[in-house]
Amino acid sequence: MKKLVQSLFVLLLIASSVLAQDRRITGKVTAAEDGLPLPGVSVKVIGTNQGTQTDANGNFAISVPANAKSLEISYIGFASQTLQIGTRSVFNVALANDAKQLSEVVVTGQGIGIEKKRLSTTVDKITSEEIASTPIVQLDQLLQAKLPSAQIRLGSGQPGTTSLIRSRGLVSANSSPTPVIYVDGVRVDNLNTQANLSYDSGGAQSSSIPDIPIENIESIEFIKGGAATTLYGADAANGVIQIFTKKGVAGKPEINFELQLGAVSGTKDYLKYNETADILFKTGLSQSYRLGLSGGSDKTTYSFSGNIYQNDGFRPNNAQKRYNFRTNLSSKLNDIVAYSGSFGFSANQFGRDDNANSSAGSFGNLETGAYGDLSEFTSFQIDSLKNRVISPIQRNVNNLETVRRFQTSQSFTITPMKDLTSKFTFGIDSRNSEQKQIATNAYLIALEFEAPGTVDQGYIDVYNRSFLGLTGDFNTQYKAELNDFSFISTVGAQVFRNIDKQNALHGTNVTEGSRSINNSASTTSEDYEQVLVNYGFYAAENIGYKNKLFAEFGLRFDGNSAFGKDVGLQSFPKVGLSYNISDESFFVNAIPSKVISQLKLRANYGQAGQFPTAFANDRTLTSNPFLGVPAYNLGQAGDPNLRPETTSTYEAGLDLGLLNGKMNISGTYYQTKTEDALFLAPFTPSYGLSNQLRNIGEISNKGWEFAASYHILSKKDFDLSFNASYNLLTESLVTSSGGAPEFSIGGFTFLGSFVKEGRAIGYLRGSKPTFASDGTLESFEANADLGSPIPKHFGSMGLNFSYKNKLNLSITGDYQMGAYGVNVDEVLRYFNGLQDDRIPEASLEESFFDIAGVWVEKTDYLKIRNISLSYNLPKQFTSNAFKNVEIGVIVLNPLNFYSSTFDPEITGSGANKQGGVSVGGFGFGTESLPRQFIGSLRVKF
Repeated sequence: MKKLVQSLFVLLLIASSVLAQDRRITGKVTAAEDGLPLPGVSVKVIGTNQGTQTDANGNFAISVPANAKSLEISYIGFASQTLQIGTRSVFNVALANDAKQLSEVVVTGQGIGIEKKRLSTTVDKITSEEIASTPIVQLDQLLQAKLPSAQIRLGSGQPGTTSLIRSRGLVSANSSPTPVIYVDGVRVDNLNTQANLSYDSGGAQSSSIPDIPIENIESIEFIKGGAATTLYGADAANGVIQIFTKKGVAGKPEINFELQLGAVSGTKDYLKYNETADILFKTGLSQSYRLGLSGGSDKTTYSFSGNIYQNDGFRPNNAQKRYNFRTNLSSKLNDIVAYSGSFGFSANQFGRDDNANSSAGSFGNLETGAYGDLSEFTSFQIDSLKNRVISPIQRNVNNLETVRRFQTSQSFTITPMKDLTSKFTFGIDSRNSEQKQIATNAYLIALEFEAPGTVDQGYIDVYNRSFLGLTGDFNTQYKAELNDFSFISTVGAQVFRNIDKQNALHGTNVTEGSRSINNSASTTSEDYEQVLVNYGFYAAENIGYKNKLFAEFGLRFDGNSAFGKDVGLQSFPKVGLSYNISDESFFVNAIPSKVISQLKLRANYGQAGQFPTAFANDRTLTSNPFLGVPAYNLGQAGDPNLRPETTSTYEAGLDLGLLNGKMNISGTYYQTKTEDALFLAPFTPSYGLSNQLRNIGEISNKGWEFAASYHILSKKDFDLSFNASYNLLTESLVTSSGGAPEFSIGGFTFLGSFVKEGRAIGYLRGSKPTFASDGTLESFEANADLGSPIPKHFGSMGLNFSYKNKLNLSITGDYQMGAYGVNVDEVLRYFNGLQDDRIPEASLEESFFDIAGVWVEKTDYLKIRNISLSYNLPKQFTSNAFKNVEIGVIVLNPLNFYSSTFDPEITGSGANKQGGVSVGGFGFGTESLPRQFIGSLRVKF
């Protein structure tokens, strides 16, 4: 009997063990509208940490515990579904379009994902589909084409150069308006001005943004300042750009190959002389090869992408080569711990020609009349100028930049219980660049800087910059429900350490033909080093009531080694409220969804900041050689109370869905006020001190943001949609300068960009002339406000058309109005003795300083950035080895409409110092973005 009982007990244990084993569930997810499979759909077992994604054909397979009750099926742009498991082992799911799209999860501003419907702030998102439809290899060009509420203006048509990225006006007169940039949760170098030590190619400065690899990007999120960026602290007043790379899709390995071949030609729209293009421009070849691989199981997924890109350029010395790769690995180590890691590397090399702000700049010299009025030259004279003057210069230009960049992000997500999630992220951004400028004797002779036959008079300049950024991030999120209330509590901490080392070597009287600075008769050197540590910790609470009304609260404390020693931690609070009124029963009963399908009201207040310049808080001495020994002088006065600028934002808006979600409109009004604004302002002469950075200013910006999308046509075979944005800056000015006198941030003393109380940051200041009816100079207003380079109106638009999901057309563009710029080329033509119709003949002999305002023009424009047409070949025309074959044609920068006599976009983006503010506003002999005609082939295996 005892043995029988023991046997039964063993059998029961075996049975219970069998019953407790995980079982396998499979299924397929399609779109309810057209029945097409949906890849990358999230499939999660509710109440556990288990989940997977559908493969390229919409299929999924997942192991679920025996006690699992339900699955959650979710996908961006579609309504989520919860399925009861029961005894089923196969699920076929059709997801309907989510007209409200409020269930979309975003990460930026919260640390861990949260539904959009719970937020009182807006998040602009660029999806993987939008990225795939934009054949661009530079991050700032991609953002330019797709972000609705930020303005991105490229500073030059030459490769690797800086851009202006801004939204909601300028909140600082000291710092660059470029947002903070993260890749997979790791902060990366976003220097978008010249480095402290860098070569001078005449104003076309290098940037750290173009070499951020954009291969393998899944999505991009952008948030503006205020409450949306509070949790990023003392560095986020200009907003945050988050880049998320692909994590792979479970299923059989999928291979994607893309080939792009095209022609690159210089844009002639803005040229004063067509002869400039005849002399300098050429048609270059652009080629790009991309390879992608992804796959995995429900436990582990992987993704890899690589790109080889080469561009001959549209003029001599602008060739570019890029090699990028990125790999991602995600794995569920067990039911509690998940790992995600990404590695990216890019190698970029490009040539740079001398820009306008250099006597060696061929393009600038041709356009500004240094050789005379080209339109009056005979063809013989043009050929002679090209062969005897320009070609010898161009053959000997040697400005080369090489960049090597490595990025990695390592994350562990821990879910010890159903509603508690912690995430640890550590990452590195390492960027090393070398700029080498070689001026041989042949080059100097061609420029007529040296006499023919001169030897060993050349020079070599080498500039090296090594940037190392380290990121450590930890956050924990807890979700709870109590009757009609829901709570999402988040706490976190971050630390960033940036090491920026630069050195410069200058060699003169270099042996002819040498490329090494070792062969110089004399050498000099200089270096620069900056180490910054920023740390902060924060807490946020999101409270929901009946899943309709939500309140947000947050607080961050920040410390930074750039703060004064007596400052301590700085606090940045936020509060917000959002109400999804269209979810109320009274609203649903009163207004049918075919009229209004969504109405969300939101309002918030928040603070963010901007760091002071490193070491500006320190009192320093300067050392200069005198009679062979060091001599010391007083440097900067220093400020032990120096602290970050604080930008406070009040914001209110609504999100409106009409016609069953076919039309969506978002509107926001904002007011920002920057207090303790950092001004590098001069003291009165009696102080005997140099300029000192001080928290003495106040800046105000107010405006409106609107974004709309309209699904014009949605049929079985046809799909047509249109989207547009409009941004209105109603006020942007310095409301207080703290008693400091006006100071310059760019341009010239007689016609420059200045900061003054009661004016916009960087307003154009110069003499404003008035001419009598007979053309004589009647009077002039000295130091007049000639307009602001910051546009009052700007936005973007896009049109997308699809036929049977085979033929796809996409058009994107952007515009600006209400800004002003200086036509510096025309100024130089005037100095070179060429007639200018805007100056009456009777006033040609007047002082240039009295009439300078005539060269300030409106810089309104509408530019079509991208037109792409693609076609998915039918199966009967392709091999069974291919899942999909797509051919396409793309035109970049095809159409320009503008008000000025120069390119209104290419108006400078430099700054007086590294990381300093720049507003542009000076059109100065700089080549515009080239026009490209590209053919593409995409094959999916």
